[in-house]
Amino acid sequence: MGVIENFKEVADLVKKAGDLDLYRKIVALEGQVIELTRANRHLQVENEELKNRLAIRTAMTFKAPLGYAQGDAVPHCPRCWESEEKQIHLQGPVRVSAGTRFDCPKCKEMFITDRPSSGR
Repeated sequence: MGVIENFKEVADLVKKAGDLDLYRKIVALEGQVIELTRANRHLQVENEELKNRLAIRTAMTFKAPLGYAQGDAVPHCPRCWESEEKQIHLQGPVRVSAGTRFDCPKCKEMFITDRPSSGR
């Protein structure tokens, strides 16, 4: 039996005993316990969300100029990650004269990797 059920049982017993002041105090206390239970649940959900965000953040690595999620061979946009913590897969690769190009479908940023050496 949970805390709230226990409060209801005690409130019913006090009500039967006829102590109206004690009954009111128990009902008020029950409301406070319900509110604390809601706040606790909210904090548990928030804590779980933060743990998930931290796990995602920990799993991201940066190999200039692109970001990679652990176990994912497709690079992510470093601009979207840094500004909004969004994991947006880049489109590409496309071979261009300047190297290998990747494009972000969200922020429209373009990234060039594997630039050919100048030979000097």
